[in-house]
Amino acid sequence: LICFSFSFEFSEFSISEKPDVMFLTINTQQIDSSVMEINNTNDLSVLLSKNSAVTVSAYGVTGLSSVSMRGGNSNHTAVLWNGFNLQDPLNGGYNFSSSTVNFIDRVNIQYGGSSAAYGSGAIGGTIHLNNKPVFNNNFYGSVFYKTGSFGLNAINVELGHGGKKLATRLRLFNKASNNNFEFQNIAKIGKPVEKYANAEMNQQGILHEFYYKIKNNGFISSQLWYQHNFREIPANITVSTTENSEEYQKDDWLRWGLNWNKTGAKVNYEARTGLFYNRSEYVNSTLDLISDNNSLKNTSEVLAVAKVFKDQKMSFGVNNNYTVGLSENFNSTPSLNTTAFYLSPHFLINKKITLATTFRDEYYNGEFKPFTYAVNSKYHFYKGFYLTASFSKNHRTPTFNDLYWSSGFARGNPGLKDEHGYCRDIGFGVTHHGVKVKIQSDVSFYQNMINDQIQWISEGQTWTPENIKQVETKGVEFSLKSAYRLLKELELTFNLNYAYTDAQVKEKGPNESDEVLNKQLIYIPYYQANGLMGISWKRIAINTNIQYVGYQFTRADNLEWLQPYWLTDINAQYTIERKKYDIMLFGKVNNVFNVTYEVRQWYPMPKLNYEAGIKLIIK
Repeated sequence: LICFSFSFEFSEFSISEKPDVMFLTINTQQIDSSVMEINNTNDLSVLLSKNSAVTVSAYGVTGLSSVSMRGGNSNHTAVLWNGFNLQDPLNGGYNFSSSTVNFIDRVNIQYGGSSAAYGSGAIGGTIHLNNKPVFNNNFYGSVFYKTGSFGLNAINVELGHGGKKLATRLRLFNKASNNNFEFQNIAKIGKPVEKYANAEMNQQGILHEFYYKIKNNGFISSQLWYQHNFREIPANITVSTTENSEEYQKDDWLRWGLNWNKTGAKVNYEARTGLFYNRSEYVNSTLDLISDNNSLKNTSEVLAVAKVFKDQKMSFGVNNNYTVGLSENFNSTPSLNTTAFYLSPHFLINKKITLATTFRDEYYNGEFKPFTYAVNSKYHFYKGFYLTASFSKNHRTPTFNDLYWSSGFARGNPGLKDEHGYCRDIGFGVTHHGVKVKIQSDVSFYQNMINDQIQWISEGQTWTPENIKQVETKGVEFSLKSAYRLLKELELTFNLNYAYTDAQVKEKGPNESDEVLNKQLIYIPYYQANGLMGISWKRIAINTNIQYVGYQFTRADNLEWLQPYWLTDINAQYTIERKKYDIMLFGKVNNVFNVTYEVRQWYPMPKLNYEAGIKLIIK
């Protein structure tokens, strides 16, 4: 039976207790497992743009895809994989189009500042990408093939074994697409219909997981992820290119994490260490440019969660990051060592009020950074109903590129200060988990302030970063997840996410016009929403996903903008069940109403297109 069931909190298995202990799952959204299955061969940018309240911005179908949460920049969102921060040390960002959904078992989105728990960069929010073991399942596996419009071909293979104490799994994937769709070039006279050129992409990856239970209260796990990405970079449609011109980027990464957990009568322990290597090669034949950028990072962390009294907990942790930047665009080989200490008291008052506080101090290359803290609270005032409130002080340290870049017409600034600010919000939620009806809904009202925001500005012919901006964001986030079981094998699902974001510049750069003050930030829509409506009956499942993105300004003075758009996708699945295996057939039509739209100005997106596939599941 295919169903659209969902969970309300973090799953029963978690490599790290930090999200539960420090944030009480406040302002947290977990993507449903059924939605993950629908998007199995898609990248994370597609999953998030159509199933959450975050803003996803992409330079066309193969370009860099970044996420903005609560009006922040791309480097204001922390991305955690099994407890490890994956933000690029060189630029502070994360390319969501480079990560495939089928390597992730659980996606949790945590809205709001969390620098006290996760350090630099966690200003707008945190996205948790987690893997989980499969025990007691002997040998199992699957093969998934998908084809589609514009030369799309993808294949996923999964092989695993789950015993009582030991579980291991191997996952592989290959995905390629030509992306040679037709579009109307509105930048040219007569608006001719053209084919998108130089937009090919292909990705290959392998993920190995190992989990082992040590006696009854210990656990050790290891995850090793290698991936290669190749993407051609099409010019925007205002630029004329020659047939022989090439622009592309190759990315390779190796991610390895080792986690140890032990549960005691009064103290739970966690320890982890990981090694992360990134290599990026950018080639532009027109400029005769080849740029090679690398980074190597080791992350280690120890956390203890102690039960002080019956309903009180105290967490203490130490985190260390050592990073080396390797780039021909640096005059040297800079390194960075950061050690952070954090303390998190957790209280339960009258069995109705939960209060979690976190305090963090960070030793950064020989000096202490400003103290950060967070307070999160939840009040269960009636059965299934609760109020939430939180306040946090956050920061972001300058990246390697901000500090050390020295190439062409750009120079880093070693004298940069940290970006810093605060986030506060209040909210209301309701949870009902009945036999026939399941509902979870949350609404949050928030305000963020970011001071000394770093912006690259022109000084003559040279670009350099400066602490010049102050940005204030205010907004509302709403989410609804519901499932209705009408009959034993008939279930309806309705999910809705909505965000209103007012993000304005309060202090400008010296070379900017006064017209940018109190104006909406570029590519941050005031309004955006998405919803999923589904029905499942026996072995058939059909769902419709609808997405709305409002006006997006493309100039800081708000005099130019992208038109709002609605997108509609329809997906259908049918499962053939057998004793030892299942066969799943699916088809999907994207952009059903053939809408012309842009996510970034002058980068067209595909109109009506399809996907179809088959999955063999070995039980």
